[in-house]
Amino acid sequence: MPNLGKPNNSDRSEETPTGSRRQFLGKTGAAVGASTLTALSGCTSVLGGNSMDTLSIAFKPPFPFLQYHVMNQEGYFEELDPDIEATNFANKGLTIVSAYSDGDIDLAFMGITPVIKMKSKDVPGKVTAANHKNGFVVFAHEDFAALWDEHGADAFQMFREEKGRKFKFSTFPKGSVAFILLQYWLREELGISPDLVDIEPMAGGSPVKRSLLSGNVDGTVIMEPIPTALEQRDAPYERITWAGSFMSGQPGGVMFMHDRLWNDHPDIAKSVVAQHSRATGTIQKQPTVAAEAVSKAKGDKLPTKIAQKALTSKASNYISDPAQITESTQLFVAQMESLGQIDSGVSNDAIFEQSLYDNIAE
Repeated sequence: MPNLGKPNNSDRSEETPTGSRRQFLGKTGAAVGASTLTALSGCTSVLGGNSMDTLSIAFKPPFPFLQYHVMNQEGYFEELDPDIEATNFANKGLTIVSAYSDGDIDLAFMGITPVIKMKSKDVPGKVTAANHKNGFVVFAHEDFAALWDEHGADAFQMFREEKGRKFKFSTFPKGSVAFILLQYWLREELGISPDLVDIEPMAGGSPVKRSLLSGNVDGTVIMEPIPTALEQRDAPYERITWAGSFMSGQPGGVMFMHDRLWNDHPDIAKSVVAQHSRATGTIQKQPTVAAEAVSKAKGDKLPTKIAQKALTSKASNYISDPAQITESTQLFVAQMESLGQIDSGVSNDAIFEQSLYDNIAE
């Protein structure tokens, strides 16, 4: 049987491999629901019969991929039969897409927008678990926040009249979840004219944070823990709205699984989703464990104390059930088509595989 999980030897020098088989730590950590425990016990007896040698995983450190960090730090991956080969694609744009499209990756923790792009090109794979929903906030300078509180969407026109310039947002790269969500909020929710707003895409959270602290921009659409970290520094910015208030079930990070994994190794695929659900239970009921996991992944950039506080935010909504984000995913599809980022619509049937989650939730 060919080794379906092991990456090929394509040159991706900017990527950072983060290890192969790790010794099982014996930490359970999660308060797992009875249905998930049942699913896990049901998978255990058949794992020994699988012949997949290596499960190749792509991830990034940010909060939308928190389940990966919990699964990694708490040893949940060690309950799977294959060896684990994980690659950190931090701050490398959308190179997970290239690696996945090359056939190197079995499982990717990534944003819903690159998934939509890949599915528009019939790349094999589907979302088998959601990571979070309603995970972004609109963060604006306190002067604008005062205008917003009083005038709502008209604040953008008043800002231009007072400042003699457009309001300027920084956000993640074009095609990112943050960029598409910002476009949706301005265009569809508020009906804001492009004459009133400038948007400057940047290469990740650190540049966005620096742009805010330097005063070079007026606001952003961003996920945790950046708003919490800036608030802890008394930066002059405020949360003026939250994704859940204008797009219920707003999608963000997801777990994208290659077709070959559930076609050729259905027991492993089912167990991966069960461990994801287990990690979600840990995040929801033991946030300190989750905070320590993501803090360790990001190192000095994210103290555990900040991570813990960020997990209490309204924008920290961790889930596993893909059905909770399917409806709003089509709003993203429509927006991406309108912006010319995909040629035509992509159905939810093409994007999602619900059955694996439903099987472990029974």
